[in-house]
Amino acid sequence: MDVTAMDKKNVLILSTGDVNGAYEAAYKVAHIIKNLGHNVIMCVKHKTKNENFIKPYRYLSPSSANPNIVMRIVNKIRNKINPVQSSKVISTDRKYSFFSNNESSENIHVESMLETVGFTPDFVFTGMTINFLNSTDLLNIYNATKAKIYNITVDMNHFTGGCHYSWGCEGYIKGCDKYCPAITKENEKITAKQNFEKKYENAQKANFQIIAGSGLTLLQARNSKIYKTRKTIYNINSLIDTRLLNRKNKPIAKQVFSLSGDCFYILTGAQNMEDPRKGFSYLLQALELLDRELPLEKKEKIVLLVVSNSINEEFDSVTFKKQKIDYIKDYRLLSLLYQAADLFINSSIEDSGPMMVSEALACGTPVVGFDTGILTNMVIDNYNGYKAPVRDSRKLADGIRKVFELNKDTYEIFSKNAVKQVEEFSSYEYAEKIFKQILEQ
Repeated sequence: MDVTAMDKKNVLILSTGDVNGAYEAAYKVAHIIKNLGHNVIMCVKHKTKNENFIKPYRYLSPSSANPNIVMRIVNKIRNKINPVQSSKVISTDRKYSFFSNNESSENIHVESMLETVGFTPDFVFTGMTINFLNSTDLLNIYNATKAKIYNITVDMNHFTGGCHYSWGCEGYIKGCDKYCPAITKENEKITAKQNFEKKYENAQKANFQIIAGSGLTLLQARNSKIYKTRKTIYNINSLIDTRLLNRKNKPIAKQVFSLSGDCFYILTGAQNMEDPRKGFSYLLQALELLDRELPLEKKEKIVLLVVSNSINEEFDSVTFKKQKIDYIKDYRLLSLLYQAADLFINSSIEDSGPMMVSEALACGTPVVGFDTGILTNMVIDNYNGYKAPVRDSRKLADGIRKVFELNKDTYEIFSKNAVKQVEEFSSYEYAEKIFKQILEQ
Protein backbone atom coordinates (compact mmCIF):
# COMPACT_ATOMS: atom_id res chain seq x y z
CA MET A 1 0.00 0.00 0.00
CA ASP A 2 2.36 2.69 -1.25
CA VAL A 3 1.82 6.40 -0.76
CA THR A 4 2.85 9.01 -3.29
CA ALA A 5 6.20 10.77 -2.88
CA MET A 6 4.36 13.95 -1.91
CA ASP A 7 2.38 12.15 0.82
CA LYS A 8 5.29 10.09 2.17
CA LYS A 9 6.09 11.02 5.78
CA ASN A 10 9.22 10.66 7.89
CA VAL A 11 8.17 8.65 10.94
CA LEU A 12 10.25 8.07 14.06
CA ILE A 13 9.36 5.26 16.49
CA LEU A 14 10.96 5.51 19.95
CA SER A 15 11.30 2.56 22.32
CA THR A 16 13.84 1.33 24.84
CA GLY A 17 14.07 -2.04 23.08
CA ASP A 18 12.69 -3.99 20.12
CA VAL A 19 11.75 -7.41 21.58
CA ASN A 20 9.21 -8.74 24.09
CA GLY A 21 5.95 -7.22 25.31
CA ALA A 22 5.71 -3.45 25.06
CA TYR A 23 8.88 -3.18 22.99
CA GLU A 24 7.52 -5.70 20.51
CA ALA A 25 4.41 -3.52 20.19
CA ALA A 26 6.56 -0.57 19.07
CA TYR A 27 8.28 -2.85 16.57
CA LYS A 28 4.88 -3.87 15.18
CA VAL A 29 3.86 -0.21 14.84
CA ALA A 30 7.04 0.42 12.85
CA HIS A 31 6.24 -2.45 10.48
CA ILE A 32 2.64 -1.39 10.00
CA ILE A 33 3.64 2.18 9.09
CA LYS A 34 6.44 0.91 6.81
CA ASN A 35 3.87 -1.21 5.01
CA LEU A 36 1.86 1.96 4.37
CA GLY A 37 4.84 3.25 2.35
CA HIS A 38 6.32 5.83 4.74
CA ASN A 39 9.95 6.38 5.72
CA VAL A 40 10.31 4.73 9.14
CA ILE A 41 13.18 4.57 11.61
CA MET A 42 12.83 2.86 14.97
CA CYS A 43 15.36 4.36 17.38
CA VAL A 44 16.07 2.27 20.49
CA LYS A 45 18.45 2.21 23.42
CA HIS A 46 19.01 -1.55 23.07
CA LYS A 47 18.93 -3.12 19.60
CA THR A 48 18.36 -6.87 19.32
CA LYS A 49 16.71 -7.42 15.93
CA ASN A 50 18.85 -7.10 12.81
CA GLU A 51 16.55 -5.00 10.58
CA ASN A 52 18.26 -1.93 9.13
CA PHE A 53 15.37 0.39 9.99
CA ILE A 54 16.10 -0.19 13.71
CA LYS A 55 18.92 2.07 14.89
CA PRO A 56 20.45 2.25 18.37
CA TYR A 57 20.70 5.77 19.77
CA ARG A 58 24.29 6.98 20.00
CA TYR A 59 25.40 10.15 21.71
CA LEU A 60 27.81 11.90 19.36
CA SER A 61 30.63 13.50 21.29
CA PRO A 62 31.78 16.97 20.18
CA SER A 63 34.91 15.50 18.59
CA SER A 64 32.96 13.01 16.44
CA ALA A 65 30.14 15.40 15.62
CA ASN A 66 32.37 18.33 14.57
CA PRO A 67 36.10 18.02 13.87
CA ASN A 68 36.74 21.77 14.08
CA ILE A 69 38.85 22.37 17.20
CA VAL A 70 37.10 25.64 18.06
CA MET A 71 33.68 24.00 17.91
CA ARG A 72 34.98 21.12 20.03
CA ILE A 73 35.88 23.60 22.77
CA VAL A 74 32.52 25.39 22.46
CA ASN A 75 30.59 22.12 22.67
CA LYS A 76 32.66 20.93 25.61
CA ILE A 77 31.85 24.10 27.56
CA ARG A 78 28.16 23.85 26.58
CA ASN A 79 27.96 20.24 27.79
CA LYS A 80 29.48 21.21 31.14
CA ILE A 81 26.94 24.00 31.58
CA ASN A 82 23.97 21.86 30.50
CA PRO A 83 24.98 18.19 30.83
CA VAL A 84 22.75 15.17 30.36
CA GLN A 85 21.21 14.77 33.81
CA SER A 86 21.03 11.51 35.70
CA SER A 87 17.90 10.45 37.55
CA LYS A 88 17.84 10.04 41.30
CA VAL A 89 16.89 6.71 42.84
CA ILE A 90 13.79 6.77 45.03
CA SER A 91 12.14 4.15 47.25
CA THR A 92 8.96 2.68 45.82
CA ASP A 93 6.40 -0.08 46.26
CA ARG A 94 7.39 -2.42 43.42
CA LYS A 95 3.85 -3.31 42.38
CA TYR A 96 3.32 0.20 40.96
CA SER A 97 6.35 -0.09 38.65
CA PHE A 98 7.29 3.52 39.41
CA PHE A 99 10.27 4.07 37.08
CA SER A 100 10.02 7.73 36.02
CA ASN A 101 12.18 9.20 38.75
CA ASN A 102 12.88 12.61 37.20
CA GLU A 103 10.63 13.86 34.44
CA SER A 104 12.59 17.13 34.19
CA SER A 105 15.86 15.42 33.30
CA GLU A 106 17.31 15.51 29.79
CA ASN A 107 18.46 12.04 28.80
CA ILE A 108 19.29 12.46 25.12
CA HIS A 109 20.81 15.13 22.92
CA VAL A 110 18.36 15.92 20.13
CA GLU A 111 21.16 16.63 17.63
CA SER A 112 22.59 13.16 18.26
CA MET A 113 19.13 11.64 17.95
CA LEU A 114 18.49 13.28 14.58
CA GLU A 115 21.96 12.34 13.38
CA THR A 116 21.25 8.74 14.36
CA VAL A 117 17.87 8.75 12.62
CA GLY A 118 19.04 10.47 9.46
CA PHE A 119 15.98 12.65 8.87
CA THR A 120 13.77 15.24 10.52
CA PRO A 121 10.59 13.39 11.55
CA ASP A 122 7.11 14.59 10.66
CA PHE A 123 5.60 12.19 13.21
CA VAL A 124 6.96 10.59 16.38
CA PHE A 125 5.36 7.56 18.04
CA THR A 126 6.56 6.43 21.46
CA GLY A 127 5.83 3.29 23.43
CA MET A 128 7.69 2.25 26.55
CA THR A 129 10.90 4.27 26.96
CA ILE A 130 12.07 3.30 30.47
CA ASN A 131 15.70 4.33 31.11
CA PHE A 132 15.84 5.93 27.65
CA LEU A 133 13.89 9.19 27.43
CA ASN A 134 10.96 11.03 28.98
CA SER A 135 8.42 13.77 28.19
CA THR A 136 11.07 16.52 28.52
CA ASP A 137 13.13 14.76 25.86
CA LEU A 138 10.01 14.54 23.68
CA LEU A 139 9.40 18.26 24.15
CA ASN A 140 12.99 18.92 23.07
CA ILE A 141 12.44 16.78 19.96
CA TYR A 142 9.26 18.71 19.23
CA ASN A 143 10.99 22.07 19.63
CA ALA A 144 13.70 20.98 17.18
CA THR A 145 11.44 19.34 14.59
CA LYS A 146 7.80 20.46 15.13
CA ALA A 147 6.85 16.80 14.62
CA LYS A 148 3.43 15.58 15.72
CA ILE A 149 3.99 13.38 18.76
CA TYR A 150 1.79 10.40 19.69
CA ASN A 151 2.31 8.40 22.88
CA ILE A 152 1.06 4.81 22.84
CA THR A 153 -0.32 3.47 26.11
CA VAL A 154 1.23 0.05 26.60
CA ASP A 155 0.49 0.90 30.25
CA MET A 156 -0.45 4.06 32.23
CA ASN A 157 2.93 5.79 32.42
CA HIS A 158 2.24 8.46 29.79
CA PHE A 159 -0.40 10.07 32.01
CA THR A 160 0.79 9.37 35.58
CA GLY A 161 3.39 10.91 37.86
CA GLY A 162 5.68 7.93 37.34
CA CYS A 163 3.86 4.66 37.94
CA HIS A 164 2.95 2.24 35.17
CA TYR A 165 0.02 0.75 37.11
CA SER A 166 -2.19 2.77 39.46
CA TRP A 167 -3.72 0.02 41.66
CA GLY A 168 -6.82 2.17 42.15
CA CYS A 169 -4.99 5.44 42.81
CA GLU A 170 -6.72 8.34 41.00
CA GLY A 171 -3.72 10.64 40.86
CA TYR A 172 -3.74 10.39 37.07
CA ILE A 173 -7.29 11.83 37.07
CA LYS A 174 -6.93 14.75 39.46
CA GLY A 175 -3.15 15.24 39.46
CA CYS A 176 -0.58 13.43 41.57
CA ASP A 177 0.14 14.93 44.98
CA LYS A 178 2.43 14.50 48.00
CA TYR A 179 0.42 11.47 49.20
CA CYS A 180 1.57 9.19 46.35
CA PRO A 181 1.09 5.55 47.51
CA ALA A 182 3.74 4.27 45.09
CA ILE A 183 6.58 6.09 46.88
CA THR A 184 7.40 4.72 50.32
CA LYS A 185 9.54 7.48 51.87
CA GLU A 186 7.66 10.60 52.96
CA ASN A 187 10.39 13.03 51.91
CA GLU A 188 10.41 11.55 48.38
CA LYS A 189 6.65 11.48 47.71
CA ILE A 190 6.79 14.98 46.20
CA THR A 191 8.54 13.39 43.19
CA ALA A 192 5.21 12.13 41.82
CA LYS A 193 3.68 15.61 41.98
CA GLN A 194 6.73 17.17 40.30
CA ASN A 195 6.76 14.50 37.59
CA PHE A 196 3.05 14.86 36.90
CA GLU A 197 3.19 18.64 36.64
CA LYS A 198 6.16 18.43 34.25
CA LYS A 199 4.39 15.82 32.09
CA TYR A 200 1.26 17.98 31.99
CA GLU A 201 3.28 21.08 31.07
CA ASN A 202 5.25 19.28 28.34
CA ALA A 203 2.11 17.69 26.87
CA GLN A 204 0.40 21.08 26.60
CA LYS A 205 3.43 22.82 25.09
CA ALA A 206 3.94 20.21 22.38
CA ASN A 207 0.29 19.11 22.06
CA PHE A 208 1.13 15.45 22.70
CA GLN A 209 -1.58 13.06 21.50
CA ILE A 210 -2.34 9.63 22.91
CA ILE A 211 -3.12 6.24 21.33
CA ALA A 212 -4.62 3.55 23.57
CA GLY A 213 -3.26 0.03 23.54
CA SER A 214 -6.35 -1.56 25.11
CA GLY A 215 -9.93 -0.86 26.08
CA LEU A 216 -8.91 -0.15 29.67
CA THR A 217 -6.16 2.34 28.82
CA LEU A 218 -8.58 4.05 26.43
CA LEU A 219 -10.95 4.71 29.34
CA GLN A 220 -8.06 5.74 31.59
CA ALA A 221 -6.64 8.15 28.99
CA ARG A 222 -10.04 9.76 28.48
CA ASN A 223 -10.30 10.30 32.25
CA SER A 224 -6.71 11.46 32.72
CA LYS A 225 -6.00 15.09 33.53
CA ILE A 226 -3.26 15.24 30.91
CA TYR A 227 -5.22 13.88 27.93
CA LYS A 228 -8.92 14.32 28.75
CA THR A 229 -9.23 17.35 26.43
CA ARG A 230 -7.99 15.45 23.36
CA LYS A 231 -10.80 15.24 20.82
CA THR A 232 -9.85 11.85 19.40
CA ILE A 233 -8.10 8.96 21.14
CA TYR A 234 -7.58 5.93 18.91
CA ASN A 235 -7.34 2.37 20.27
CA ILE A 236 -5.12 -0.21 18.55
CA ASN A 237 -5.84 -3.23 20.83
CA SER A 238 -2.60 -5.25 20.94
CA LEU A 239 -1.71 -5.35 17.19
CA ILE A 240 -2.07 -8.97 16.08
CA ASP A 241 -0.50 -10.34 12.89
CA THR A 242 -3.25 -12.70 11.78
CA ARG A 243 -0.97 -14.23 9.15
CA LEU A 244 0.87 -15.89 12.04
CA LEU A 245 -1.84 -16.07 14.68
CA ASN A 246 -5.00 -17.71 13.33
CA ARG A 247 -7.10 -20.87 13.69
CA LYS A 248 -6.16 -22.53 10.38
CA ASN A 249 -4.38 -25.45 12.07
CA LYS A 250 -6.75 -25.94 15.01
CA PRO A 251 -7.84 -29.44 13.86
CA ILE A 252 -4.24 -30.75 14.10
CA ALA A 253 -2.74 -28.48 16.77
CA LYS A 254 -3.26 -30.95 19.63
CA GLN A 255 -1.30 -33.59 17.73
CA VAL A 256 1.71 -31.27 17.45
CA PHE A 257 1.95 -31.17 21.26
CA SER A 258 0.90 -34.81 21.69
CA LEU A 259 -2.29 -33.76 23.47
CA SER A 260 -5.33 -36.00 23.73
CA GLY A 261 -8.39 -35.20 21.66
CA ASP A 262 -10.58 -36.36 24.56
CA CYS A 263 -9.33 -33.78 27.08
CA PHE A 264 -10.21 -30.13 27.65
CA TYR A 265 -7.01 -28.07 27.79
CA ILE A 266 -6.93 -24.82 29.75
CA LEU A 267 -3.98 -22.58 28.87
CA THR A 268 -2.67 -19.91 31.21
CA GLY A 269 0.65 -18.24 31.94
CA ALA A 270 2.89 -15.21 32.14
CA GLN A 271 6.60 -14.46 32.01
CA ASN A 272 6.57 -14.22 35.81
CA MET A 273 3.73 -15.89 37.67
CA GLU A 274 4.97 -14.47 40.99
CA ASP A 275 3.98 -10.96 39.86
CA PRO A 276 0.98 -9.90 41.98
CA ARG A 277 -0.50 -8.06 38.97
CA LYS A 278 -1.10 -11.41 37.28
CA GLY A 279 -3.55 -12.52 39.98
CA PHE A 280 -2.74 -16.22 39.94
CA SER A 281 -3.92 -16.63 43.55
CA TYR A 282 -7.44 -15.83 42.32
CA LEU A 283 -7.14 -18.40 39.55
CA LEU A 284 -6.09 -21.00 42.15
CA GLN A 285 -9.20 -20.16 44.18
CA ALA A 286 -11.38 -20.57 41.08
CA LEU A 287 -9.80 -23.95 40.31
CA GLU A 288 -10.40 -25.05 43.92
CA LEU A 289 -14.08 -24.19 43.50
CA LEU A 290 -14.29 -26.23 40.30
CA ASP A 291 -12.44 -29.08 41.98
CA ARG A 292 -15.13 -29.27 44.66
CA GLU A 293 -18.11 -28.78 42.35
CA LEU A 294 -17.38 -30.79 39.18
CA PRO A 295 -18.21 -34.50 39.12
CA LEU A 296 -15.18 -36.79 38.86
CA GLU A 297 -15.83 -37.83 35.24
CA LYS A 298 -15.72 -34.14 34.17
CA LYS A 299 -12.73 -33.26 36.35
CA GLU A 300 -10.65 -35.99 34.74
CA LYS A 301 -11.08 -34.41 31.32
CA ILE A 302 -9.50 -31.07 32.36
CA VAL A 303 -5.77 -30.49 31.88
CA LEU A 304 -4.06 -27.25 32.87
CA LEU A 305 -1.28 -26.05 30.50
CA VAL A 306 0.98 -23.55 32.24
CA VAL A 307 3.41 -21.40 30.24
CA SER A 308 5.92 -19.42 32.28
CA ASN A 309 9.60 -18.91 33.04
CA SER A 310 8.78 -19.55 36.70
CA ILE A 311 5.70 -21.30 38.11
CA ASN A 312 4.16 -20.33 41.41
CA GLU A 313 4.76 -23.13 43.94
CA GLU A 314 1.11 -22.92 44.96
CA PHE A 315 0.21 -24.55 41.65
CA ASP A 316 1.41 -27.82 43.20
CA SER A 317 -1.83 -27.83 45.18
CA VAL A 318 -3.98 -27.88 42.03
CA THR A 319 -5.58 -31.30 41.74
CA PHE A 320 -6.35 -31.09 38.01
CA LYS A 321 -3.85 -32.63 35.65
CA LYS A 322 -1.06 -30.17 34.90
CA GLN A 323 1.56 -29.79 32.22
CA LYS A 324 4.30 -27.13 32.22
CA ILE A 325 5.38 -25.66 28.90
CA ASP A 326 8.50 -23.52 28.62
CA TYR A 327 7.94 -19.92 27.57
CA ILE A 328 7.63 -19.82 23.77
CA LYS A 329 9.15 -17.02 21.68
CA ASP A 330 8.57 -18.47 18.20
CA TYR A 331 5.21 -17.11 17.05
CA ARG A 332 4.52 -20.06 14.72
CA LEU A 333 4.85 -22.53 17.60
CA LEU A 334 2.99 -20.19 19.95
CA SER A 335 0.13 -20.00 17.46
CA LEU A 336 -0.14 -23.78 17.44
CA LEU A 337 -0.19 -23.86 21.24
CA TYR A 338 -3.05 -21.36 21.39
CA GLN A 339 -4.93 -23.43 18.80
CA ALA A 340 -4.29 -26.63 20.75
CA ALA A 341 -5.87 -25.10 23.87
CA ASP A 342 -9.63 -25.17 24.35
CA LEU A 343 -9.66 -22.16 26.68
CA PHE A 344 -7.27 -19.38 27.66
CA ILE A 345 -7.52 -17.89 31.15
CA ASN A 346 -6.18 -14.45 32.00
CA SER A 347 -6.28 -13.83 35.74
CA SER A 348 -4.58 -10.40 35.69
CA ILE A 349 -6.03 -7.94 38.22
CA GLU A 350 -3.89 -4.93 37.22
CA ASP A 351 -2.89 -4.97 33.58
CA SER A 352 -3.03 -2.88 30.43
CA GLY A 353 -2.94 -6.02 28.31
CA PRO A 354 -1.78 -8.66 28.16
CA MET A 355 -1.20 -9.35 24.49
CA MET A 356 -1.77 -13.07 25.15
CA VAL A 357 -5.52 -12.40 25.34
CA SER A 358 -5.76 -11.09 21.77
CA GLU A 359 -3.28 -13.72 20.58
CA ALA A 360 -5.47 -16.51 21.98
CA LEU A 361 -8.62 -15.00 20.47
CA ALA A 362 -6.89 -14.70 17.08
CA CYS A 363 -6.25 -18.44 17.21
CA GLY A 364 -9.91 -19.20 17.82
CA THR A 365 -9.53 -19.93 21.53
CA PRO A 366 -12.23 -18.50 23.83
CA VAL A 367 -10.99 -16.42 26.77
CA VAL A 368 -12.15 -16.15 30.36
CA GLY A 369 -10.68 -13.58 32.73
CA PHE A 370 -11.14 -10.55 34.91
CA ASP A 371 -12.66 -7.42 33.41
CA THR A 372 -9.50 -5.37 33.01
CA GLY A 373 -6.87 -4.58 30.39
CA ILE A 374 -7.53 -5.88 26.91
CA LEU A 375 -10.44 -8.05 28.11
CA THR A 376 -12.49 -4.91 28.72
CA ASN A 377 -13.47 -4.59 25.09
CA MET A 378 -12.08 -7.70 23.35
CA VAL A 379 -13.92 -10.39 25.34
CA ILE A 380 -17.72 -10.34 25.15
CA ASP A 381 -19.83 -12.51 27.43
CA ASN A 382 -21.56 -15.43 25.74
CA TYR A 383 -19.88 -14.47 22.41
CA ASN A 384 -16.19 -15.38 22.59
CA GLY A 385 -15.71 -15.97 26.32
CA TYR A 386 -16.65 -14.54 29.70
CA LYS A 387 -15.52 -11.68 31.93
CA ALA A 388 -15.60 -11.71 35.73
CA PRO A 389 -15.39 -8.73 38.07
CA VAL A 390 -11.80 -8.20 39.18
CA ARG A 391 -10.78 -10.54 42.04
CA ASP A 392 -14.10 -12.42 41.89
CA SER A 393 -12.89 -16.03 41.85
CA ARG A 394 -16.47 -17.32 42.05
CA LYS A 395 -17.43 -15.62 38.77
CA LEU A 396 -14.11 -16.65 37.20
CA ALA A 397 -14.87 -20.29 38.02
CA ASP A 398 -18.37 -19.88 36.57
CA GLY A 399 -16.93 -18.55 33.30
CA ILE A 400 -14.49 -21.44 33.04
CA ARG A 401 -17.27 -23.95 33.61
CA LYS A 402 -19.55 -22.32 31.03
CA VAL A 403 -16.95 -22.65 28.28
CA PHE A 404 -16.03 -26.18 29.44
CA GLU A 405 -19.67 -27.28 29.18
CA LEU A 406 -20.38 -25.76 25.75
CA ASN A 407 -21.57 -28.30 23.20
CA LYS A 408 -19.42 -28.78 20.11
CA ASP A 409 -21.49 -26.55 17.80
CA THR A 410 -21.72 -23.66 20.27
CA TYR A 411 -18.00 -23.91 21.03
CA GLU A 412 -17.30 -23.62 17.29
CA ILE A 413 -19.36 -20.41 17.19
CA PHE A 414 -17.39 -19.01 20.15
CA SER A 415 -14.15 -19.90 18.36
CA LYS A 416 -15.16 -18.16 15.15
CA ASN A 417 -16.38 -15.12 17.08
CA ALA A 418 -12.99 -14.90 18.83
CA VAL A 419 -11.25 -14.63 15.47
CA LYS A 420 -13.81 -12.14 14.18
CA GLN A 421 -13.27 -9.83 17.17
CA VAL A 422 -9.52 -9.71 16.49
CA GLU A 423 -9.92 -9.19 12.76
CA GLU A 424 -12.28 -6.27 13.37
CA PHE A 425 -10.53 -4.54 16.28
CA SER A 426 -6.97 -5.86 16.80
CA SER A 427 -5.47 -6.91 13.47
CA TYR A 428 -2.74 -5.23 11.44
CA GLU A 429 -5.39 -4.33 8.87
CA TYR A 430 -7.45 -2.56 11.56
CA ALA A 431 -4.35 -0.71 12.81
CA GLU A 432 -3.38 0.32 9.27
CA LYS A 433 -6.66 2.21 8.94
CA ILE A 434 -5.96 4.09 12.18
CA PHE A 435 -2.37 5.01 11.31
CA LYS A 436 -3.43 6.02 7.80
CA GLN A 437 -5.93 8.48 9.32
CA ILE A 438 -3.27 9.89 11.63
CA LEU A 439 -0.56 10.26 8.99
CA GLU A 440 -2.89 11.93 6.51
CA GLN A 441 -3.67 14.77 8.91
